Amino acid sequence: MKLPFIDLHQDLILHIRERDKIGQNKQTDFDMIRRSLGKIVVATAFPSPADNDYLNPTINDLIENDFREYQSFVSLNPGWKIITSAKDVQTVLQTKGLIGLVLHVEGLNAATPNDFFRLEKWFEMGWRSLGMVWNITNPLGGGTNDTTQGLTDFGRDMIQWLEKKHMIIDFAHMNAPTFWDAIKLVRGPVVVSHGNAQALCNSPRNYTDDQLRAVASTGGVVGVFFANTFLVGRGNQGSVVDVANQIDHFRSVMGIDHIALGTDFGGIISGTPTDLSSLEDLPTLWQELKKRKYFQKEIEQIAWKNVARVFTDILGSSVY
Repeated sequence: MKLPFIDLHQDLILHIRERDKIGQNKQTDFDMIRRSLGKIVVATAFPSPADNDYLNPTINDLIENDFREYQSFVSLNPGWKIITSAKDVQTVLQTKGLIGLVLHVEGLNAATPNDFFRLEKWFEMGWRSLGMVWNITNPLGGGTNDTTQGLTDFGRDMIQWLEKKHMIIDFAHMNAPTFWDAIKLVRGPVVVSHGNAQALCNSPRNYTDDQLRAVASTGGVVGVFFANTFLVGRGNQGSVVDVANQIDHFRSVMGIDHIALGTDFGGIISGTPTDLSSLEDLPTLWQELKKRKYFQKEIEQIAWKNVARVFTDILGSSVY
């Protein structure tokens, strides 16, 4: 059973460029997105510096280069569009054969308050989504590997700037103090692009039921995350059953309106679930949910409709 889908998080360019070097299985690419009926993919500019220094200002050049690669691909392929507005979301969803990319930065690790001119340039290039932190703590706040650092003053200023621009603010990778600081400030629906429930897999990268309920209270969404480490724990092998178990838990805590896909295909280096090793395996998940008595309407909400609602709200006036 193939369904159109919106994926809240793929390391698309990184995977295409470096998959062979790091020995990943093939999880996604542009052709696979089309074959699998993808409609919108949040595609990251994830800098991969040779020296692994994610705080070096030169990584901003790497981010910009990734944006240029996405722009170049779209300019050469008329069936693709960079989404910059709510109108674009609707155009892509309503146009057969058209696929949208939302340009995303995963961790603004090397920005300073003097860099807003560059962020304005990225905005003009089509950038519309920011994951404020990654695993490491940065000038905006605390990442997963830091248990104490909350949102900084610069982080607060960044949220204000993003909201004025009608941009998506992604809470993935925030530690708990930063999450709770940020959710008090963000006025629109909150997006967690890829994350799972701590109740099923106790990792600081996952979210407590209180956090999940807080996201739901804003009208936002959480994308279920396919990496084995955050489904079943480091070193263990997950399966489509474990992904569906996460969705079951999300539904019990948040309700069906707040569940989405955040596969992280392209960025999964700890192993993919059995029967869900690439985008082309998504029908296996829909079939598993059908076995669990999910209605077709509910599966479609998870596949794309919930995110369509939230993106339309954030990027412009809501039509839902």
